[in-house]
Amino acid sequence: SSSVIPSFGRPVVPAKEPTSELYKRQVPAVTTSESFVRRAFQASAVAGNYLYIDGGEISYILGDSVVNQYASNTLSIDLSQDWVNSSVVFNSITKPAGAPLLSDSSLWYDQDNDVFYSGFTGRSSLFGDQPDPPPISVWSFKPDGAGGGSWKVDISPDDPKWSRRTRTDWGYTASGGGSALVLGGVLNPWTTPASMNVKEDVLVPGLIEFNMTKKGFYNSSATGFNAKGVGGRGAMHYVPSFGPNGLFLVMGGTDFSDPDQNIGFDNIWVYETLENRWYNQTATGSIPAGRRNFCLAGIASTNETYEMYERSSPPELQRVLTTNMF
Repeated sequence: SSSVIPSFGRPVVPAKEPTSELYKRQVPAVTTSESFVRRAFQASAVAGNYLYIDGGEISYILGDSVVNQYASNTLSIDLSQDWVNSSVVFNSITKPAGAPLLSDSSLWYDQDNDVFYSGFTGRSSLFGDQPDPPPISVWSFKPDGAGGGSWKVDISPDDPKWSRRTRTDWGYTASGGGSALVLGGVLNPWTTPASMNVKEDVLVPGLIEFNMTKKGFYNSSATGFNAKGVGGRGAMHYVPSFGPNGLFLVMGGTDFSDPDQNIGFDNIWVYETLENRWYNQTATGSIPAGRRNFCLAGIASTNETYEMYERSSPPELQRVLTTNMF
């Protein structure tokens, strides 16, 4: 089942009419440090010595104006070299025709086979020439170990499995241990061609697992997260060092019941994939206020511990002024 919710937190844009017009691409997806303004809604993941960045939107100064456009290339940064923001070097990798150009997307990493997957989550951009949403598909990216790599389609748009699935935006998502998870999210005019005439965001309940070995999608219960199994605009993170196959942690965001209410950080939801079980962990210490659209990263630390770092989004996106890192 699904529920209609108001489109809070995003521009009110009329549903687009389908079109066959070809749109231009913003090819480089990089600019000089002097003209750079911001990059947002991209997907990022690390493989080997490189950080890979895909999709999202970029703003830069051109003359007396600020240009806002969606990114069409995959980028990488060499993490084995020291750099600062003004000197960082981006490698730019051209995406083939048909590869989805998405914002709010994901890069799921299969560490055993050194390959990324993308295309199942996200939306088309509202920047630039506002492309139509691409058909749902799954593409894989194989890194070459030197900051490059190549894309290919793994599950094409005409695969019959898509009759039972849809691309969602704003859902919690992460990958690890041979799986990727998508929890909740919404369907809207920018997620798929079939949803372009949807007038409002529609809640999509449930938990979906993508098995990287079988290349299949499977439904799991999300009632351990909340009774309706809905939510989004928060973060999911995979912790490989705990449990026999790692754990997925879910925190923050909103259940969409109130546009001004965020989910607090006093409770952390934990999901274990081998037994498909949910757990709750009560947080202690200096607990940040509830928020959405934040950045979250983690790394193994000393004494068999794991450290996670949260940095908040701009206040105009989450309605709460937050300036600290936790």
